[in-house]
Amino acid sequence: MDKRIPRGSWLEDDAFRELVRQTVPLRPGGWSLPEFEDAVSALGWELDEPDEFAGQVRRRFVFRKGPWGGYGSVDSDPEEPERILKLRVPVVDMPPEDVRTAADMVRAAWWVMEEELGPPTLWGGGVGPWMLWRRPGSSLVVHADSEGQVDFELVNTDADPDAAGRTDSRGSWRAADPEHLPPAAPADPAADRDAMEKRLYRALRALAHDTPFLPGMFILHLGSAQDPQRFVQCWNEGLELVIEATGYLHHPELADPARLAESGWQSPHSLWQRRFPDAMGEASCAKTAAHMLVGELGNLGVDPADLVHSGTVSGRGHNFHLDLPGLGARRDPRA
Repeated sequence: MDKRIPRGSWLEDDAFRELVRQTVPLRPGGWSLPEFEDAVSALGWELDEPDEFAGQVRRRFVFRKGPWGGYGSVDSDPEEPERILKLRVPVVDMPPEDVRTAADMVRAAWWVMEEELGPPTLWGGGVGPWMLWRRPGSSLVVHADSEGQVDFELVNTDADPDAAGRTDSRGSWRAADPEHLPPAAPADPAADRDAMEKRLYRALRALAHDTPFLPGMFILHLGSAQDPQRFVQCWNEGLELVIEATGYLHHPELADPARLAESGWQSPHSLWQRRFPDAMGEASCAKTAAHMLVGELGNLGVDPADLVHSGTVSGRGHNFHLDLPGLGARRDPRA
């Protein structure tokens, strides 16, 4: 039985476009198993017997009776095994050493989705970017991971309205127009500088890895809710991550040039910066950047409980507001 995912021809022969066109009209009603089976049977798809997988009930499609020869699956909640949560079809499966080739295919998949559905509702990621198109009762998602795999998903958002963009399942950053962003996460009152550094590392690692896939650019501001001039910021320029202790422009009395230089900061243009040339591929870059940024926030007098964040992700003709729901800091209401 050949269950390999098509690689070289899946775009050229419009296999992915046809998958999108077949899936978009699916309206499984209440997403019960009989309703879903009726919906997909009109496409000639047939589900196999259920198995337990990763805490969920999973049904694969019968070989040659599903999308691309049956290679796909449908997940249910074990507590409600007759209620469908998600349809998943892997569409690209490249080995890790071919991640740059996979990136080209990810972009091509998004281009097809945008041609068929228009601009996405939400972007996000967590060392693997995704795009989401929201519609009543469901969302369509194209998701890429760091291993070169790309999945196409139809997600039941009636079961969980935020299922398609939840932090625990979808990573550490998301970006959208303000009206499409989920409610801002509250600040973590127990957060200290160590916790802030760990969370910021995860966010920077994901942003530095994911935004070049779009291709796009992010910019992130971290500062005081009480004094907007006490802040640091960072952004990407292609694969490069740039961090900046911008607050010293407004509070030069707090800057100690000897200490900053010893900590790894440089001052090429009267601003204390540091550049990491290959932050997309090297996780240690994000770790060092988070340590340096949190250190200067402390020196600028920004307490973890007072921290707010804001930013943008731009690319593909869009400019979305950035949200970091796992940071433990509020989204800045002034942004």
